[in-house]
Amino acid sequence: MDKMRRLIICWVGMMLVSLVSYAQKDFFGFQKITLDDESYQLKWSAKTRNGRVMEEFIRPKDNLAKFEKKVVLELSNSGKTKEDEVKNQMADLAVMKEQSIVFSFDQLESKFPDEIWLEYTQGNVQGGKPFVLEWNFCRYKSVGDRVVLFRFRHRYYDTKEESFTKTVDKNRKKWIEKIVSFQIPELNEK
Repeated sequence: MDKMRRLIICWVGMMLVSLVSYAQKDFFGFQKITLDDESYQLKWSAKTRNGRVMEEFIRPKDNLAKFEKKVVLELSNSGKTKEDEVKNQMADLAVMKEQSIVFSFDQLESKFPDEIWLEYTQGNVQGGKPFVLEWNFCRYKSVGDRVVLFRFRHRYYDTKEESFTKTVDKNRKKWIEKIVSFQIPELNEK
C-alpha cells in the first residue's frame, strides 16, 4: 500500500507540473509586454477547440488569483468578424447585468477604423458588499480573417462601489488614452 501511495503522489505531482507548464505556454512568441511603463509577464495561456488562443499577462507584484492589473490577448480563428465578436460580448454583458454582475457597459467610438472599443464595469458581491470591482477596456481588431482582442482589466478589492465609481470616472479618460496608445503586437500563433 505504501508503494502504491508513493506512486499516486508521484503521478499527481507530474500532472501538476505538466499543467503549470502548459498554463504558461507562449503561443504568440513573447513572454512579456510593456504598457504605460509597466511590465506584464505571461502567466496563463490556453488554446480552445473552436480556434481561440488566449494569453494573460500580469505585473510581477500581482498573481492570477488576486491581481490589480491584467492584460489579456486573444486571437480568434473562428471565422467571425469583429462585429460578431462584439455583438456576442454585448449579449453576454446584458445577461450579466440582469444578474447584477455587470454594472455598466458601452461600445465606444474608436479612433482606429479597424477596431471596435468596448468598456464595462463588473463586480462580485459577497455577504452583501462588493468583494471585487473591475473596470475593463477591450479593443477588438480585425487582422485579415481573424480577430484580435486586447483587454485591459483593472481590479479593486474590498472597496465600496461608490468609491470605485468615482475612481473610474476620474481616471477612465487617462486610462483609455494609455491603452489605445499601446501598439497591439502581431499575433501569429506558434
